[in-house]
Amino acid sequence: MQESYSCFIFSQIAGTAKSRGDYEVAVNFYTKALQEVFPYCELSAILYSNRAKALGCLQMYEESLIDIDRAIEISPNTALTKHFKDTKMDLEKKASRPHTKQNNRNHFEDIPSLSHNENKDIPGMSDAVRLVHSTKYGVNFEATKPIGTGDVILIEKPQVTSIIQTDVDVARMCYYCLRDYRALLPCERCNSALYCSKECRAKAYEEYHRFQCNSKNFPDDVQFVIILLMKITENGEKLAEAIKYCEKLDTMSSDSMKEFRTIRDNLGDNLKSTLNLSISMKDNDKKNARSIFISAYIASFLRNQTNYMRGYNDVLSVAKLLFRLFYIFHAHIFLEDISVNKDNVNGVYNLYSLLSLFPHSCCANTVYSIHKNGVIAVRAAKDMKPGEQITFNFLRTSRSATLIIEFISRQIVLQEEKRILCNCTACEYHYDFKPEFGRKLKIPKELERRLRKKRFDIDSLWELLKIINNERSRPCLEAELLKAALPDIYLGKRDTLLDVLYRLIGLS
Repeated sequence: MQESYSCFIFSQIAGTAKSRGDYEVAVNFYTKALQEVFPYCELSAILYSNRAKALGCLQMYEESLIDIDRAIEISPNTALTKHFKDTKMDLEKKASRPHTKQNNRNHFEDIPSLSHNENKDIPGMSDAVRLVHSTKYGVNFEATKPIGTGDVILIEKPQVTSIIQTDVDVARMCYYCLRDYRALLPCERCNSALYCSKECRAKAYEEYHRFQCNSKNFPDDVQFVIILLMKITENGEKLAEAIKYCEKLDTMSSDSMKEFRTIRDNLGDNLKSTLNLSISMKDNDKKNARSIFISAYIASFLRNQTNYMRGYNDVLSVAKLLFRLFYIFHAHIFLEDISVNKDNVNGVYNLYSLLSLFPHSCCANTVYSIHKNGVIAVRAAKDMKPGEQITFNFLRTSRSATLIIEFISRQIVLQEEKRILCNCTACEYHYDFKPEFGRKLKIPKELERRLRKKRFDIDSLWELLKIINNERSRPCLEAELLKAALPDIYLGKRDTLLDVLYRLIGLS
């Protein structure tokens, strides 16, 4: 493969940015250039070396040294190798000096543990919670013992994680483990997907990406559904089982479905627990023309251009399976921007089987945080008593205070994005969240001192939430602002709704 015109342009832009000291832009365009060039040629080695220098200027020495080692590894001649080794020595000297590069991602990297024992029937769930079924709420969760504010009640790894791709910005994280990373390594075959290491690249290819290499131009939802199909069928090994299970769901009565989703075997099986999320599909959902067309197209694509179907020729049954997966995507997808810098967006689609069973509430009694590999931790946002229903706020309230405050805005977004008609405590009374305390909130002097000194300290913020909970008599804006800010703070973000809350209670 010869150097493409795009590679030349991206290299020139990167070099210009580097010469004027704009190293962030330089790194981005060196990565774009690497996506346009043969992975083991001389130009590829030079691009890795140039990106290593730019990363060094950003004091990202760990990543810069990895890049320069890649350049040395694929260097085609002795002269270049000597040059790369000199560069490495220079980077090692700089890395050994004291430097001030800060890491706000500790909470992202560290996956917490459950605060209670694990539930024997529901892997990843606390034994302080059980799965129940009611006429009003359907399948939902309730507390079985006292739960304290901040207690971790669910740790769940996503069934599927998929990066939202953009033509504008280059990815700043690994497509497999979601690690925030700049020295990214392209897929050796399609050059589109980017990984933090050879290990992540190999795992992704083995698990699902080999079937994506030929589909890199498909829309994000199609890419996600293809990965989901690969995961639940184990790259086609369980295709017949998945189709048979769909046929079973088609013939089940509404009464038999009620208890079906609480069966232990169905919760612990990736294939069953995922496909069970399509049980809520209504007749109108089955008439979605776009999903019908794309499902048929992807089924034909998999048969004609891959070896996924392994001689299985019932394209219609595969299309029906894909249609269910498209419904699951649109009804249950969890969208999150896990970037730290507000100038860059790292959008990720995650699918969580257990989390999807939580009932929505605009004043939910839980808060979540996203961690490496897309793992989600759900914590109690208030003290709970046995028998209390566990709820979750599926609105992306961190985007805007309006999504917290206004009843109409909440209802519109919920119906458009999540197909939910909310009747939670707040929405039942058409409640617009209002400040209940403002500057009258009584914050202990020691806590106030800590919050002023370290405004993003997680432990102090949980203390503040407890105080607000103890003082309030109804849903209030102060509590919702803090609950909306916590997921961003766990990610390491600094531009959050916490600023709005602090101004409101006089801590700004």
